[in-house]
Amino acid sequence: MYKIAGNHLNYITMTTYKLHYFNGRGRAEVIRLIFAQAGQKYEDIRIERANWDSIKNDTPLGQVPYIEVDGERIPQSMAIVRFLAKQFNLAGKDNLEQAKVDSVADTISDLSETYSKLLYREKDPTKKAEGLKTFFKEDAPKVLANLGTLA
Repeated sequence: MYKIAGNHLNYITMTTYKLHYFNGRGRAEVIRLIFAQAGQKYEDIRIERANWDSIKNDTPLGQVPYIEVDGERIPQSMAIVRFLAKQFNLAGKDNLEQAKVDSVADTISDLSETYSKLLYREKDPTKKAEGLKTFFKEDAPKVLANLGTLA
């Protein structure tokens, strides 16, 4: 199979990909977006939270997401993002572009971590509601606007 990337014709092997994550977007969504951008088929294995304790010890590092690439397991969402970006020629054409891509990826990761803490770790309903309101009205728009300065 061949794919045109920019002005280059690349041979894409019949590599198989499997993404393992909970039945939601979370830290796996950017991975799914990379697969979509690359036009790459993959198996999206959704884990129900009720089953997590029974399979946790069988996952790399005891966490998700992780991907399988031809049977090799790769954990850590940002490691996966960087791997796939390189795999599909989305990581930048030189070291400077790669650093900019990494800056965007790390910023999005930081933003996701802030959101996850509010959503899953804050137990006080009032603090959670206030935190999420601030996140969506102030924090996220500011961070996303700042990303525009990297262009």
